[in-house]
Amino acid sequence: MRQAILITAYKDLPMLQRLVDYFDEDFEIFIHLDRRCREDYTFLLQCKFAHLYRKYPIEWGDYRHLQAIVMMMKEAYHYEDLEYFHLLTGSDYPTMPLRRFKVFCEEHRNDNYLENFPLPHADWGAEGGLNRINYWWLRPNSTRSKGAWLTRKIVNLQRRLGIERNFKYFEGKLYGGGTYWSLSRKAVGIALDYLRSHPSYLRRFRHTSIAEEICLPTIWCNSIIPLVNDYKRYIDWGLDGANPQVLTEKDYDKIISSGALFARKMESGISDHLIDTLCIQ
Repeated sequence: MRQAILITAYKDLPMLQRLVDYFDEDFEIFIHLDRRCREDYTFLLQCKFAHLYRKYPIEWGDYRHLQAIVMMMKEAYHYEDLEYFHLLTGSDYPTMPLRRFKVFCEEHRNDNYLENFPLPHADWGAEGGLNRINYWWLRPNSTRSKGAWLTRKIVNLQRRLGIERNFKYFEGKLYGGGTYWSLSRKAVGIALDYLRSHPSYLRRFRHTSIAEEICLPTIWCNSIIPLVNDYKRYIDWGLDGANPQVLTEKDYDKIISSGALFARKMESGISDHLIDTLCIQ
């Protein structure tokens, strides 16, 4: 079975190279590298089954991240022999040797792993996450983004004035979930068919916050495709519940016992021993 690996990356290209080198000719790898990245990426041009795109400059939570993901989905779907699709970051790494990874995916080729829940959701902050889509966001909702403080002031002003954007799709039934997933070709085709026949749906997510966590989950959760509510990623979100912690060999037992397919967040020079151990288990 041939599979598609879709990766969004912006830094730490030595780590990205380790991730790419894990896979073999049974995979096609599609990588969107932040257009602002100045690290050496020539190794990607030498990999015969890797496809590199540098179309968008991407900030955390920006609509352009969603655009990059959809672009790679379209590019990968053109390859009719690709039967299973994984969306990753450049700091992810599989939790098992390649031979076991292939066996797992072959046995679960019809399973669609996607974290999902209806909105509003208690753990998603203001308005249960609906604030992300109900108001106009000029910049992503992140303290790491320049000008985000001004955006939050403008959002609060919209709330006080009763200004609210409507959502006319799927009878307003919105769903959220983790950005990253492992899905069958059928599931990816359902999303692309909907986006193709409803071009205004994708545009509706402009000037929203962290659109990728709502746009695609809403399509799949309103479809007839069966979903497994588990994105098969091990992530330590830290004390604040918002920032993935860099994983080391101390996290090995927790990763293995999690049943996840991928672990995040890896960093070159810090996670090297952990990666070596995962590869030989």
